[in-house]
Amino acid sequence: MSLYNGHTLIYLDHAATTPLDPRVFEAMLPHVRDHWGNASSPHAKGREARSALDASRQTIADLLGVKTQEVVFVSSGSEGNTLAIFGLSEKWEQRHKTPGHAVFLSVEHNCSIKSLQKLRERGWSTTMLPVDGEGRLDPVDLEKALRNDTAIVSIQSANNEVGTIQPIEACAEICKERGIPFHTDAVQPVGQLPLPLVPDLMTIAAHKFYGPKGIGALIVRDSIELTPQILGGGQEFGLRAGSENVPAVAGMAKALELALAEQPEEFTRLTALRDGFIVELEKLRGVTLNGPRGHKRLPNNVNIRIAGHRGETVVMQLDMAGICVSTGAACVTGSSEPSHVLQAMGRNEAEANENVRMTLGKRTTEEELRKTVETLRNALAKK
Repeated sequence: MSLYNGHTLIYLDHAATTPLDPRVFEAMLPHVRDHWGNASSPHAKGREARSALDASRQTIADLLGVKTQEVVFVSSGSEGNTLAIFGLSEKWEQRHKTPGHAVFLSVEHNCSIKSLQKLRERGWSTTMLPVDGEGRLDPVDLEKALRNDTAIVSIQSANNEVGTIQPIEACAEICKERGIPFHTDAVQPVGQLPLPLVPDLMTIAAHKFYGPKGIGALIVRDSIELTPQILGGGQEFGLRAGSENVPAVAGMAKALELALAEQPEEFTRLTALRDGFIVELEKLRGVTLNGPRGHKRLPNNVNIRIAGHRGETVVMQLDMAGICVSTGAACVTGSSEPSHVLQAMGRNEAEANENVRMTLGKRTTEEELRKTVETLRNALAKK
């Protein structure tokens, strides 16, 4: 247990990042200490690093059920998403000599939303698919949105703010029938949910499943062609130049192995903790749940609205008590802008600013959640 301002620290922001698993750290150490060569170098130290890189790639490919050459290492989920989006769009423009049509979900992560805005600036037609009051897509809306010039469909597997799980396999099948490349941002659910069938493109990030920051992967199926966004030495099968971070890759492989092995038991534990936590939170005045309940929601996600209380204020009050929570995606926490996710779900601007996200993890205990509820009750009583 760590201390903060004299309080025992309670960490409830696992959707932003998870702590590095000690077993992952141990797996990384030999590659920091011994296998420090450049994996692209032809000499002994380079071959040593290449061997470690190849072994880790094979592990990840086997765990995901894909080919080794379909695993492309990137620096983050954001880079993976943008490589998929711009890699597909530029390849379309090269072939067709004109912008195409892109379909996104209205509650996507900010990196995808901003990528969509860039496509619009380049003359692309775009469709933002609506969601219901729980943040869920109806696949029928996707089917209606597709056109002959649709070049990209990108839909989150599960939302990073409210935890809504999307019908990804149904969406992937719709796109497959039309021959349209389908990408999913699967950064949040890996390690929490059973792995789905991997579609044309899928993004994952190690630090969401107790691996190191600064490493992720874009799974690119053999049938998909992308234009690389980082040019140089041709690493990662020509799709992402730059010397590979072998220690981080090894850490990612170990973290994924552990996460998938422990997923069934952890799913059951987290779901029970989450549901009990929601019950107690909803006893507090002004508190309502954002997003779905039960199996439609990630097992670790709790996002609440507290009527009359700005989320940023509540986050600061809990932080002073040693409790780490957020108002939503880590990349936009602290922004004065209301959540685009909650607005897409039908909340007005004021309501979309009154949210607090609490996401549980492997070390979260029932006692910590009881203390959080009590601390929040006291904080709300002070207004």
